[in-house]
Amino acid sequence: MAGSPHFARIKADVLRIMASVPAGQVVSFADIGTHLDVMPRHVAYILATLPDIEKATLPWWRAVAADGSLGTPKRAPDGTTQAALLAAEGVMDPAAALVAVAALPHGVQRQTRPAITPAAPPRRRRSPRSAR
Repeated sequence: MAGSPHFARIKADVLRIMASVPAGQVVSFADIGTHLDVMPRHVAYILATLPDIEKATLPWWRAVAADGSLGTPKRAPDGTTQAALLAAEGVMDPAAALVAVAALPHGVQRQTRPAITPAAPPRRRRSPRSAR
């Protein structure tokens, strides 16, 4: 999954959205997932597995659960917790600081996965003998 072109596109979109979240505001994994038509856990996975260089340049700490909770404690490469990073931006109650992904200036179009259509049954080939 992590090496597929689809994953690369989703990751790039998540990073663009996160880069557009202003200080003092947060977005939810669920809202990003809805915007990109992926599961919130995929968004959380992408942000949880960022290399340290990306963690140092991207405001990953501005993504929270849909209810505003922080969930599993997360830390920056320097050891600073997500809660401390949010508090430094004046966010004491992440639920009150939630902003809609659609309201941010990220430029990522809302995604819709194509509906899954059932595969057609395999066609039977005629054997050369039955053609006579």
